Amino acid sequence: MRLRPLSLAARLVLASLLGMAAAIGVAFMVMSDGKWISSPGRVMRIELADEVADIAKVMRPAADGALSVVLPERMVSMYDAMPRDAAYMVLDTAGTVRAQSVPGPAREVLQAMSSGNGFATAYLHHPELMLGTLERDVVQDGQTYTIRVAQSRRLILTLKRFAGELYLRSAAINSFLALLTFAVVVYLTVRRMLRSVREASAEAARIGPGTLSARLPTDRVPTELAPMVSAFNGALARLETGFRVQQEFLASAAHELKTPLALLQAQIELEDSPNKADLLRDTALMARIVHQLLHLAEASEGHNYGFAQAELAPVLLEALEYLQRAAQRRGVRLEHAIQAPPRRLQMDAGAVFVLAKNLIENAINHAPPGSVVLLSCDDSGFRVCDQGSGVAAGDQPHLFKRFWRGNCDGDGAGLGLAICQQICHMHGWTIRHEPPAAGNGACFVVELGPPGKALAAHGPDPDPGRG
Repeated sequence: MRLRPLSLAARLVLASLLGMAAAIGVAFMVMSDGKWISSPGRVMRIELADEVADIAKVMRPAADGALSVVLPERMVSMYDAMPRDAAYMVLDTAGTVRAQSVPGPAREVLQAMSSGNGFATAYLHHPELMLGTLERDVVQDGQTYTIRVAQSRRLILTLKRFAGELYLRSAAINSFLALLTFAVVVYLTVRRMLRSVREASAEAARIGPGTLSARLPTDRVPTELAPMVSAFNGALARLETGFRVQQEFLASAAHELKTPLALLQAQIELEDSPNKADLLRDTALMARIVHQLLHLAEASEGHNYGFAQAELAPVLLEALEYLQRAAQRRGVRLEHAIQAPPRRLQMDAGAVFVLAKNLIENAINHAPPGSVVLLSCDDSGFRVCDQGSGVAAGDQPHLFKRFWRGNCDGDGAGLGLAICQQICHMHGWTIRHEPPAAGNGACFVVELGPPGKALAAHGPDPDPGRG
């Protein structure tokens, strides 16, 4: 099972999150281990020095020599609640006590201290109650005072442990919020960075056989992807050249064959050959193939289309009228049911005439004598239905392939439906086969695209696998 995400954006976000989470995890391990903390003796010195500094900040000597010491609430609470573990004392140069904490064992230790001791330790009947003491001289408004403070080891370590746990909880919450914010920022940044890649992908999806001259922009894609886009543009250029050469060859060959075929047909008609009818039928078939090859070459090139606003119904009726004689020769009756109101479409009227003519002609060729070929039209499109033998299920996937004729014994070239599909594709329409609602036969349905939509050869080939 694949666990790694396929999305480049997801991979970048996941890698960034894993890296940041690993860094935070290492930091938590180091902090929770406790080895980074200084020795207890050093911790006591730092805490006592901070306590002296805090007391010095709130000392206010008066002009008459009095001294006011207003401690913060937290310090007052600590000294009042734990006289065994904490005490302070402020003395003047004469050794007179000017301010001190409530009576208790810790204050007795400070009273018993001799001047100039600096940092020292003392025990109160039990090793757990080891006191650390510190004496410092401070100057306030030109007057010198001595501050003595005492705190027990267990008090300092308890406060440190509590502060450490509080810090770890706060760090965990902040780290989670930081990871969440980081993930959102990285996701939005990567999404914005890859917007140009998505736009280039959309442009590539719209390139079809008729728009091989289009190129993907390289100025907006990331630098790392620019060589791949340039290589893709190079492949498009080579493909465009090959496709153009193929289409030019197809059109040139068809044009070059028209004149010799016409001359050959005229020569056969002038001669009195015993198989004259067969020769004329063969040359007519060859001329029909050449004619349809020209149509296919023209239908495959977007620049051959001239789109303009036109009504669909008159074009369909014109194609129906054009094939009346061919239907009469085969004993087939042509009927129409135009139910769509006048609607102007963006289309190439000449190409749509060829589309309708090929579908009607195909229906006439497969309809038995005495049957009806019906052309119907409504808002969604039009359809041509015959009453012939229909299309076998195994033949339906091949209907729109070039030169595919199935088991038909007629004189078709196998290009008519391929031309129809190409014309529909260029207009943004779709064509499909479906059986009639009742009876035998076949129906070919052309569905119109949204109003005003015409691909003009945009998008992929409608049948990439055809020959």
